[in-house]
Amino acid sequence: MATSKLYYLPETKTQFLASGGDVTHTLTSLAAGAGRQSAQLDRGAETTGHPFLFRWRFWCQFATAPVVDESIDIYIKTSDGTHLDNDDGTGDIALSAENKLKNLHYIGSMIVDEASATPEFSASGTFECYERYLNVVVWNDTADALSATAAEHGFYIEEVPHQGQAT
Repeated sequence: MATSKLYYLPETKTQFLASGGDVTHTLTSLAAGAGRQSAQLDRGAETTGHPFLFRWRFWCQFATAPVVDESIDIYIKTSDGTHLDNDDGTGDIALSAENKLKNLHYIGSMIVDEASATPEFSASGTFECYERYLNVVVWNDTADALSATAAEHGFYIEEVPHQGQAT
């Protein structure tokens, strides 16, 4: 009897960085109680099909020692090219209000696990996206700003296509 296996084939990571990445996302000095969205990623025309599952990783450092158990919350904003999940546009800009998160897709949080500005804090997870366009939105739900050093913050996504093989 033939069986089949499903394998994960790693793809190239799409980097969301202040500079030197694939998509611009400026998180330097992001204030407490504030949010910032990345520029919009265009995944390309949907005529050939796209994986819908993504891995993600976020990392940051703080300007001052954060409070344990506070969080940086991460959302995905999608669009079909005409209709956006909120009206804050498509660029690398500050979120206009916390209410602009309400129609976005929450994908996870980075929870502060020590009261020190020294370490890099990081979190990861997965999410699904079926739309052509997406932005990453980060909400700083801590009492401390992120550091002013651009290289200390970032986000990436990686498509997770599946390959089936008969054995």
